[in-house]
Amino acid sequence: MQLLTQMDDKVFVHLDQLISLTMAYVSIDFQKVLSLWWPFKVRSMSEIYFEGVTTTFYMPDPMKNGYITKKDLIYITDICLDTVTVIECNIYYITADAFSNRTTWDRCLRNVYISRNPLIGSSIAFFPLVLLQNLTKLTVSDAIGTCQTFSPFPRLSFVEHFFQDISLHYLSLDGQTKFINNLANQELSILNGTMYLYVSKNLLSWNSKRLVPDLSLRLDITFGGADNLQSIDLSDSGFHKFIGHISGLSSLKTAIVSGNDISHLSDYFLDELYGLENLALSKCQFDRNFIALKSARILQNITKLKVLDISNNSLNGLSKGTFSRNSELLYLSLSGNQFKDIPFDLKFTPNLKILDLSSNIITTLTTDTTDALDLLNSKNGGFQLMLNGNILSCGCHDLSFLQWLNSTLVSFDNNRNYTCMNKDGERTNTLTFSDLESLWRQCWGECFFYVAMITLCLYVTGAVLIFLMLKNKNFLVSYFLQIFGNFKLHTRSDYKTDVYIGYSDEDYRFPCIELREHLERNLKLSTFIIDRDLLASLDKASGIVDAINSCWRVLLVCSKSFLKDEDWSIFTMRSAMYAQSPANPAKIVLMVHTSCLSLLPADLLSVVNDENILVVSEWKINYILSEKLRTRLMA
Repeated sequence: MQLLTQMDDKVFVHLDQLISLTMAYVSIDFQKVLSLWWPFKVRSMSEIYFEGVTTTFYMPDPMKNGYITKKDLIYITDICLDTVTVIECNIYYITADAFSNRTTWDRCLRNVYISRNPLIGSSIAFFPLVLLQNLTKLTVSDAIGTCQTFSPFPRLSFVEHFFQDISLHYLSLDGQTKFINNLANQELSILNGTMYLYVSKNLLSWNSKRLVPDLSLRLDITFGGADNLQSIDLSDSGFHKFIGHISGLSSLKTAIVSGNDISHLSDYFLDELYGLENLALSKCQFDRNFIALKSARILQNITKLKVLDISNNSLNGLSKGTFSRNSELLYLSLSGNQFKDIPFDLKFTPNLKILDLSSNIITTLTTDTTDALDLLNSKNGGFQLMLNGNILSCGCHDLSFLQWLNSTLVSFDNNRNYTCMNKDGERTNTLTFSDLESLWRQCWGECFFYVAMITLCLYVTGAVLIFLMLKNKNFLVSYFLQIFGNFKLHTRSDYKTDVYIGYSDEDYRFPCIELREHLERNLKLSTFIIDRDLLASLDKASGIVDAINSCWRVLLVCSKSFLKDEDWSIFTMRSAMYAQSPANPAKIVLMVHTSCLSLLPADLLSVVNDENILVVSEWKINYILSEKLRTRLMA
């Protein structure tokens, strides 16, 4: 309708049945349009809706339009209206007495919406509207331009009817309230350092979003008549110094204060808002040290709190016991802060269903925390955790967290896919590590391989040591007896004969002739041969035992027949084994053919040191064998 630039003064004269009128983007001065409503005086209408009714769509001209006085509103305030809406009509100033004639509206008007007008005058002119007896929703907002917006509360079922009406707003006050205002019926006054502010008893919703450029709340404020006021929106305005007492808002359920300067806040500011259920404090420039010490105290009296938004405040901690008195909390937004973990004990919020921790500095969550989140999910029939905007850690020390992230029934934003840093310091995402087995192998495979190898080596070493201990039991016993006891090893001089030669009767030639002669002539050792030296008066068994016990060394020539066929050979071996003692642990020396190694008895091998087993390929004395005999028999 921008082509409509003129309207006759009597344009509405014949519309005597009109109950609702909408004018959108009409190129006529708003003051001119207001002057056309004279035919509707003392009539009833449901709604008048103005949007973009101005001749200057970009910048109001103070000399031509946008200046509203009591005279301009004389007709429209005499119409019995249910709803009035004025949006983007480039109103820049409203005189203080503009709404003084409100007798008709006091009886009829229920909803007022005045939004997106570049007001540069005092917002005190709107204050008489809050006393309209039947007014339920008042919106005077968006007079201050801004590029900052705030996300609304989540539309949870328990507050949905409030959030659907979140665009219905109310009024605010500027710096002129520092003085007593002699308005009709004393709507606003200051007495003994306390500001008294009276509103309609039917008022439910009051929105002054982006209306007040500068107002300190250092004074105590007492509301009168606000028994039914349930929602206040003061967001993105110039309120500061929240250090006074607030009283008279016992029915208030929703308070949106985001975008104000709350760097100065008293810990008792919210004490009398007992019915508060929804509180938005996003981007409020909190003193992080004060919040880290006093957050529990600030929230202790609002025990019915269900929704809390303290996002974008650069907070890094909350005081101990925070939310201990807020057990009904369902939604909590901590996004846009600097928390390294969940900064409160989840046992204080047993009904919590949504926790927004996006855009913090969280890298991982401990097992205790994930267990508590799983418990909340199970108890409440669902739980949502928002972590987008955090740079998580997907290194080797966070395997349990990544496993929980992939397997838990807790709901997440961003399809559980978050930016993270891997073990090499490279940026990646968590979905890359959905196969945790491969990550586990990368992280711990090498370590456990070394552990397995070390364990195997220890096992093998232990087995070898046990084998060597069993095999060299006499040597070890002898060694420790020498160290810890009054014990000495026997020497060659302690024995009557140097060498007892044991052999098979079938293979006597080598031991009795060549070997004996070498020992006696070349090595100068005395020998005992059973067929030569056994006395006729002794039985053979006794003679063998006595001879072995009286000899320094027992040299057993282990031919095939010695090891397999002869009983006396076995008796000789047994006697030698029993004769070996810790005093003479190397008593037995074996000379065995290579073809007979497999025939050596295990019990014989268990008592003979490997060095005392001389393996020969033929029964013949050579230099190597001679030297071995020298070292084994003479040592």
